[in-house]
Amino acid sequence: MLRSLRTELRSTESGRLCPFHSHALASGLLALSFLTGAAHAASLSQLADDALAHDATLASAEASYRAGLAKEPEARAALLPHLGLTQSDFKNAIHVPGQPAAPYSTVGATLSFNQSLFKWDDWQSYQESRLSVIGAGLTFASAKQDLLLRAAQAYFDALAAKDTFLLAQEHLRSVDEQLGLTRRSFALGAATVVDLDEAQAASDSAHADLVKAQGELARRYTALQKIVGHSVDAVEPLDADASLATFTSSSSDPWESDAQTSGLDVRQQQIALEVARREVSKVDAGYMPSVSIVGNASNGNAAFINGQTNFYTGAHRASSGEIGIQISIPLFDGLSTSSKKREALALRDKAEDDLEDARRSAALDAQQAFLGVRDGLAQIAALRTAQRSAETALQSDRKGFRVGVRINADVLAAEDKLFSTRRDLARARYDTLMQFLRLKASVAQLDESTLAQLDPHDGQKAAPFQK
Repeated sequence: MLRSLRTELRSTESGRLCPFHSHALASGLLALSFLTGAAHAASLSQLADDALAHDATLASAEASYRAGLAKEPEARAALLPHLGLTQSDFKNAIHVPGQPAAPYSTVGATLSFNQSLFKWDDWQSYQESRLSVIGAGLTFASAKQDLLLRAAQAYFDALAAKDTFLLAQEHLRSVDEQLGLTRRSFALGAATVVDLDEAQAASDSAHADLVKAQGELARRYTALQKIVGHSVDAVEPLDADASLATFTSSSSDPWESDAQTSGLDVRQQQIALEVARREVSKVDAGYMPSVSIVGNASNGNAAFINGQTNFYTGAHRASSGEIGIQISIPLFDGLSTSSKKREALALRDKAEDDLEDARRSAALDAQQAFLGVRDGLAQIAALRTAQRSAETALQSDRKGFRVGVRINADVLAAEDKLFSTRRDLARARYDTLMQFLRLKASVAQLDESTLAQLDPHDGQKAAPFQK
């Protein structure tokens, strides 16, 4: 590579830089800049770890999860004893007609106690809070899976852009070689000016494709940077074929069945349904009595007034206390409870329908992901065959052009066909891997270890595509 660049630079210095040299030089410089960044290439598992540590969306979900954990102790507080202390300091005065005012003050403190023995709505609220904690955990797990999918998608997009960039370089070199051959043939009278113009146009188009591929690669790295929280210069390639070869599932039924029971969205809707049922039961508290132990103890100054003269005679320290069982029985609330009961029943029915919809959606997602993997494998096999055919066709057209039985346009069309086939094959590999990750996510089995199995150094240690 460096020897080739030096040759092109010498051509530049001598003032003889032709279009062929211009394209080759641009291609070489782009390749050199790419290879320089490859020393710091990051693997999928490394990028996933960085994303888990730095992604703002996941950090927000983690904060919501920590907030959700506080729901249970908040609701449990209603079942525990409540103590309260009240301090009072009053300025008073007694006014008797014809007598001077008799001011005095009273100071006191009251300690109150309340322990609920039976309060149905408080108990149901506590049970709901425990469900809410589980739901918060499921929401956080779903956010984590979503982040892993986003990181994997950005990684595969970067890999596809990298492959397109390298293929564009190779395509440009191939087209420029054909351009050079056409120039020599034209000089010998074996090619027409039309052939020369076609070869030049193909070279210019290939160069434009290379520039576009470089820009796309930079954009994909930028998108990956947003997720992992630091700059990304290159990504480590993976052996997609080795990972794809381990897929052994023959039917989507096991995946669909697991998705309907283990899918995170389904489990969240199950929690929502149980909470809705608790809400129905909570409304019934409007028909039930509540029982509590209540008590208080007071200490302070007590004022005394002479019964005959109505004069204030002084204040003395006094204490009092009481404790007992308080029973509250609802009699009539203006039909509020019955209205709330109808509302709660309707919301419970809604939660049941949402759960059924979540199960169907989970099964559909699993089925579509499974079909994506299966069809992707078939497409990869077909594209491999197409690639071999395109390579053979290109070789035949080149030989035919040299002996005069093929025109320049045939060679250029064959080169374009091979370039597009190889690009589609690379993209199909990554799309199929991404479909499998979505399949794993549909049954709540996508985690860091799943992504680590796709790395080149771990790809042969496990079979991530088995079910």
